[in-house]
Amino acid sequence: MINKKWMKIVMIPTLVVPMYGVTTLGSQLQDSLTGKNSFVKDVEAATTEQQTFINKLAPAAQASQEKYKLLSSITLAQGILESNWGKSGLATKGNNLFGIKGKYNNQSVIMQTSEYVNGQWIKVDAEFRKYPSWNESVTDHTLLLVNGTSWNRDLYKKVVNATDYKVAANELQKAGYATDPNYASSLIRVIETYDLAKYDVLYDKILTQKTTSGKATVTSPTGNGVWTLPYKVKGVKSVSQASVYANKDIDLVSVATTKRGTYYQFKYNGKVVGWVDGKALTIYDNVNYDKVNVGRAKITSPVSNGIWSKPYNVYGREFVTNATTYAQKEIKLLREAQTVKGTYYQFSINNKTIGWIDKRALTIYPYDSIVSSKNLNLDGQITNPTGNGIWTKAYKLEGTTSVAQATKYANKDVKISQQIETQHGIYYNISIEGKAIGWLDKKAITLYDKAEYNKTVALAAVVRNVKGNAIWTQPYRISGTKLIGPAETYLNKEVEIIREAKTPRGNYYQFKSSGKVIGWLDAKAFEIYDNINYNKAVNLDAVVENVTGNTIWTAPYKSKGVKLVTSAKTYKGKSAKITREAQTSRGTYYEFSVNGKVIGWLDKKAFDVYDSIEYNKVINKTGLLSNAPGNGIWTEPYRVIGTKNVGQATAYTNKTVQLVREAKTTRATYYQISLNGKIIGWVDKRAFTNIK
Repeated sequence: MINKKWMKIVMIPTLVVPMYGVTTLGSQLQDSLTGKNSFVKDVEAATTEQQTFINKLAPAAQASQEKYKLLSSITLAQGILESNWGKSGLATKGNNLFGIKGKYNNQSVIMQTSEYVNGQWIKVDAEFRKYPSWNESVTDHTLLLVNGTSWNRDLYKKVVNATDYKVAANELQKAGYATDPNYASSLIRVIETYDLAKYDVLYDKILTQKTTSGKATVTSPTGNGVWTLPYKVKGVKSVSQASVYANKDIDLVSVATTKRGTYYQFKYNGKVVGWVDGKALTIYDNVNYDKVNVGRAKITSPVSNGIWSKPYNVYGREFVTNATTYAQKEIKLLREAQTVKGTYYQFSINNKTIGWIDKRALTIYPYDSIVSSKNLNLDGQITNPTGNGIWTKAYKLEGTTSVAQATKYANKDVKISQQIETQHGIYYNISIEGKAIGWLDKKAITLYDKAEYNKTVALAAVVRNVKGNAIWTQPYRISGTKLIGPAETYLNKEVEIIREAKTPRGNYYQFKSSGKVIGWLDAKAFEIYDNINYNKAVNLDAVVENVTGNTIWTAPYKSKGVKLVTSAKTYKGKSAKITREAQTSRGTYYEFSVNGKVIGWLDKKAFDVYDSIEYNKVINKTGLLSNAPGNGIWTEPYRVIGTKNVGQATAYTNKTVQLVREAKTTRATYYQISLNGKIIGWVDKRAFTNIK
């Protein structure tokens, strides 16, 4: 084990080399002195566990260096050697990383240690300092070297003042810090194996810095922090542990490099948080391009490849399945995208989009294949020729050659005899005037419609909605149809509709004007007159009441030849005589007169119609007015023209009255009553009981 000269430790005079305060325990001490310590023999790259130890101890070592100048690499290397990566009993029980004896704030721990006496190792129990944390252990160790011993304050001055870890390690050995002749080389070997010298640089300089954009996830937060500046840049302060953002998606704002590494400034939920080491992140790739790329391929190298919802490692991508699911399947390529990692294709199988796959998993074919084929008998017109060609076979099939540009046959009618579907699309085999031409993309052709029916009708209408409409020799887009002229020619003209046809595009009417057949026009261009179901004489009295939204016309509304007379508001509250009633598919209408003058036709709902009297006769009876509530007394039977309210029947509740007349209307039966020889008025029959 390692020994230290320290002013408060009693010298053991029996050692061959003077040693002051044995500080390393048990068999590990002997191994260290003889160069047999396992971690010295197996100095490989740091494991995650070892790096965690370094990350935990480094801040205290650097804080000590900043205050006392002792190199952090020396503190870290000694801590590693003497505590066995913090696993020694003394380290775990007392936070004592350097084996310093005695008490600390009156706290200690008794441990068995080996001491070299009279040329041999012996086991003894010794009292060692117990610290609240590693920080105090590091500070105490540093002060041991800074303050020296009581007999030589400058014993370790060259160690503390050294600016090179090799010099410091050798000066430690020269000063008698340890009897192990390999102690300095062991320290140097640990420092170089685990790159501890980088911790001697207290402040890094920013070598490069630039704005960036992108997405990342904090996938390796352990041992990392979030800082106000890139880590170890002067003025940096801690924001939080990186674990606060473990597995969180973040937005990258800036990127900077120092000698220590690459750091990213990031936002979370739209707010700038700080800087974090790039090694803590999984950084998503940006897409250099993403474009349509139709083609045919086979998944021939599926092993170790996945299928994703987006190109691999692009933000938001989700795993779909292993590529082996579709091994040796022929696929249709839909899109191509490139990232820094490679080229990726989106693909479908049987017209179902599956996902994105690495190009290296595919064998891409130079030609398309036929997916489906069927015979047709369709008519069409080449309406979109630009950018399209006519071919001897469907485009991209092996052996196809160019026939001509489709523009050569622009607006020509074609006959379609066959359809083929390939990875690139659907193609028609076309002929013009009986001559075979070749194959053309379906998108270049507008198919003519076929009528679902074409039947005789008899309707009256007026042409109203002419905008965007034209008149044709057949229903629009039927094969052989030709333009006659614009619909504006017949705007507001009354016409006869003689035929109706329906196509997938809509309904069309063939019409006459002034007895002459004109052509076909979209049904939406017409305002159809209503047919009158009946028109009969009536004799009703009414008042014009509900005028809102109603108008008076020369005939029932929307019937042929109808014209506007005036607003119904003109006659609101007027008594009217209704002489005719007509019904259309739209509703019921009354022709009416006021003061003997015929006004016009008005919707039935605008009138408050008086009741008619079926009979009115003399009677001589008595009755008890027992059901008076809710009934009124009137000058005539209720709702008969000219009737007025006299009062409420409740004024005669439970009185026996004389019934002198009885009248029946379309609504109910009424009695004219008198009391003590005086005529009172008319009351609903249902108000009486005990009629005699």
